[in-house]
Amino acid sequence: METLKFTLRIVKKRPLRSLLTVLQMGLGVWVVAIILSLNFQGLGALKHQDALKDSLARISIASFGEFEDGSMAAGTTNNLREIDAERLMESEYIEDAFIYEQSWGTNIIFDGMLYKLNSPAQASANYARAMGLEFVEGNFFTKQDQDQKNAVAVISETISKQLFPKESAIGKNITLQHADEYEIIGVYKDLPVSLFGHSGFTHMIMPLRTFYYGFDDSEEQVHDNIIIKSKPGKIYDAVEDAKVILADRSVDDMEVHGEYLKDSDQWMEEGIRSITIFLGVFAFIAIVISAIGILSIMLVSVVERTREIGLRQALGASKIKIVAQILNEALVFSLLGGLVGLIMAYFSAEKLIAFLLQEIADSQLGNLGGLHPKASVIAVGLSILIGQIFGLYPAIQGAKMPPVEALRDN
Repeated sequence: METLKFTLRIVKKRPLRSLLTVLQMGLGVWVVAIILSLNFQGLGALKHQDALKDSLARISIASFGEFEDGSMAAGTTNNLREIDAERLMESEYIEDAFIYEQSWGTNIIFDGMLYKLNSPAQASANYARAMGLEFVEGNFFTKQDQDQKNAVAVISETISKQLFPKESAIGKNITLQHADEYEIIGVYKDLPVSLFGHSGFTHMIMPLRTFYYGFDDSEEQVHDNIIIKSKPGKIYDAVEDAKVILADRSVDDMEVHGEYLKDSDQWMEEGIRSITIFLGVFAFIAIVISAIGILSIMLVSVVERTREIGLRQALGASKIKIVAQILNEALVFSLLGGLVGLIMAYFSAEKLIAFLLQEIADSQLGNLGGLHPKASVIAVGLSILIGQIFGLYPAIQGAKMPPVEALRDN
């Protein structure tokens, strides 16, 4: 308590210097907390999806061609149909099979306003069941909706909050530019990771064959891939079975190809780690600034308290007590800076992490949340450690001061 009172007297006496020191510490805590949260949230989201991805594979028809120079090229061809997903369900190793296709993006027209919609998707009716989609309100569309091409859709919680902040989205109608008007029948919780495609997290899902950009609705719609979900531990058997079942779709220079979705995690993890290391440079700079701030204010504090330190020594205070008092003052500044940094991180983490992960690191990472609890503890702990380490030199210098020199009236 005595140390706190004295530190507050320093703050009142040197408000600008004290404020700058606290802000320097706060800046360091803020940067470290953001970077650690990015790492924990990103890797945590991938780990959360690992169990699901272990049972998922993308089945496509690979086509091969030869260039004039003799080199070979491979690609996928649109030669799969809805009936093929139903055929795959006959396998003893496949639990679910569905079609899921994302578009590059469009605009939502609502109340005369245009809202940009990234990556709308069309999917089979069993998509929600297979993926374990959780709903805030309403439900996913049915097989009947899909067969009848009903203009219904489900939207993410993010879109719901933006368009209908104070009311339920169920039963409301929204129009997609260059497409039809859709009735909202469900709102699902945001997923942390986009499992399919490379165009980002999906905020709106519609039944197959209801979302077109100039396609002839009378023709049978073909697709370039089907997603299968295997029974536990049977993903490799499921893919081999799928190749046999869909063998009739591979004609001429084509073959059925299986891609295991769990393999996509490796480069996503590398992307997160790379950006964490890159931003770690800024964290190091922030930590150095914080350290200099603590060192400078504690040196000034020791110089200004020369006579007090000498008097305490003359009255019998040991060097250890002098060191402890000065370190306690550094601890107060560290805690104040840590508090300021955490407040800044709490209000800015979610948007900053979303920007860094989606725009810089990987567009398949969606809404990961804000400040991570573990990051908060580590950042504040680092702040305290810096305060103690860089407050130690001024503390030792003050304790080593001879009482006679300290009490001399200059």
